[in-house]
Amino acid sequence: MGTDYRIRATAAGGLLRTVAVIATDAVERAQQIHRAWPVAAAAMGRLMTCAAMVSADIKQDGGRMTVEVDGDGPVGRVVAEIQPNGAMRARIQNPSVDLPITPEGKLAVGQAVGQHGVFRVLHEDAEEWYQSQVALKTGEIGDDFLHYLVQSEQIPSAVSLGVLVRSDGTVIGAGGVMVQALPGCPAEIIDSVSQGFENLTQISRRLADGDNLESLIREVLPEPIFLYPRESLAWHCWCERTTIAHTLGSLPRQDLGALIADGGAEVTCHFCRTAYRFSASQLRRLRDGVE
Repeated sequence: MGTDYRIRATAAGGLLRTVAVIATDAVERAQQIHRAWPVAAAAMGRLMTCAAMVSADIKQDGGRMTVEVDGDGPVGRVVAEIQPNGAMRARIQNPSVDLPITPEGKLAVGQAVGQHGVFRVLHEDAEEWYQSQVALKTGEIGDDFLHYLVQSEQIPSAVSLGVLVRSDGTVIGAGGVMVQALPGCPAEIIDSVSQGFENLTQISRRLADGDNLESLIREVLPEPIFLYPRESLAWHCWCERTTIAHTLGSLPRQDLGALIADGGAEVTCHFCRTAYRFSASQLRRLRDGVE
């Protein structure tokens, strides 16, 4: 059983709301599946943490959320998705990107993602998609997520993300904390939270060393704090053969005929890399079903 979870908290009489996430196991699974190099694994991990944060208020029947960055850096498009039950998955266009460590000794996520492009959030609800996006600020993902929150929700926010990756690509710590100040929150409380965030450093290292999210929250929020129950998070891809078959069956007859002539088709899920093989006879039945 994994140890990933999300926890929500409020303080200052409900005027401060917080979401904290640990997603080490899920990010490590993403790294393994995509064989991502360290900077690519860090980009996926930060985005997966954002997805877990932004989806915290979705109801169980609220549909999945997708968070993506599409910049001009070498990793290309990065996508993270999460279901209301905490199932998460991610994909990255170019996982085999290697960049020098920054002068500060950090992974060059901003350079890998790029500074020109978009940070986008999509919410599927009752078969409809709702989308909002902002231009990238730095490509560091945390800065871009903060920019999205301020622009889209018009609420003062603070975000701290971290992914700790060994040189061999192994992820040993991933997570973050987000705090939002609702209208009416006193300025002195906001200043106190800002100071707490400045002191909240090396989140990924602390998570790797065994710190829990509750302790991180207590370093940022003023007492009294109300902590909601933990919500489990886990890597899980929900691709299905029947869904892929339906997609193939919706192709134009001419395209299906070409695949049949080739002896069949193989479709690989971009998230979990599972390959689904369809023989010529199976494709023929799909074609006949759409006549």
